[in-house]
Amino acid sequence: MTDSSKPCVGIALGSGAAKGFAHIGVLSALEEMGIRPQVIAGSSMGAFVGAACAAGCLDRLEKWVNMLDNWRVFSLLDINWTFSGGLIGGKKPFQAFFENFAYQNIEDLPVPFTAVATDLNSGQEIWLQEGNLSDAVSASSSIPGLLSPKQVAGRWLVDGAVVNPVPIDVCRAMGATCVIAVDVTEDGASPREHRQGDVETLASDGNDGESPEGEVLQEETDAGATGGKSLEKLLTQGREQLSQIGDRFTRGAPYAPGMLETMSTAMEILERRHKRSRLVGSPPDIMIMPKVGGIGSMEFSRAAEAVAAGRAEVERVKTWIEDVVPST
Repeated sequence: MTDSSKPCVGIALGSGAAKGFAHIGVLSALEEMGIRPQVIAGSSMGAFVGAACAAGCLDRLEKWVNMLDNWRVFSLLDINWTFSGGLIGGKKPFQAFFENFAYQNIEDLPVPFTAVATDLNSGQEIWLQEGNLSDAVSASSSIPGLLSPKQVAGRWLVDGAVVNPVPIDVCRAMGATCVIAVDVTEDGASPREHRQGDVETLASDGNDGESPEGEVLQEETDAGATGGKSLEKLLTQGREQLSQIGDRFTRGAPYAPGMLETMSTAMEILERRHKRSRLVGSPPDIMIMPKVGGIGSMEFSRAAEAVAAGRAEVERVKTWIEDVVPST
């Protein structure tokens, strides 16, 4: 319960998978400004970071994510070989961080905290405000198809971003009179989407993603084709395949997205559309949008870059924040 005579600062942390590590930088920079949230609400990765902040363990989380490299990320993936519910079980990464945590239950946290999840059967928005902290964060972060749903109090719950990507209204319901929202997904929207809106007409070029030069790889039916030309075709095909593999690592050219990236990006598109409609009815007092569009949703090994982007964005809008938000 907060003192109604004093301003109550709340922070709403949105979804974004690996991009959501920017929340750490935002919260750290705000704390350096003397702004500490008195209530916290989070969806998906926002719930993960928000729980650490509510527990006073933001520094510990930052050290933990800065140690993440590709190998450590892979070691935290508890692959669900039955593929029931999701490709990944979703327990291991949260258990790894919350193990030996000082606070086991949400209601024990020194700062009021809510993790937003979605009831898979009814579609209801679920506010998790008591019970096991690790289970709540796991449920809020269960990206459909990627992470298995979490059963909490007899309900199967999935990612809170499905119903409330940036839970501003949750902060207000918790008593916040001034809400700072952090959105890490808008910077990833393509320029074409911003320029042309939601609908675009495309004409297929018939290449199905192949380069124009792909025609030289078609099987020749000319009876006069020589063995030399066949060898040349094989060499050309080899060069093209090596080039495509290189493109996947350098991202210097378009490439076919993988299964995990496809699922996470599709979810991000749905979240952006839903979020915009909700913002009309419940706008924040301050919206902070770190520039993390260049970080892929599944690039968890780039956590340090995301954290730095969060800090940089707070610094960029520092004067605006100081004018609007009371220091705590």
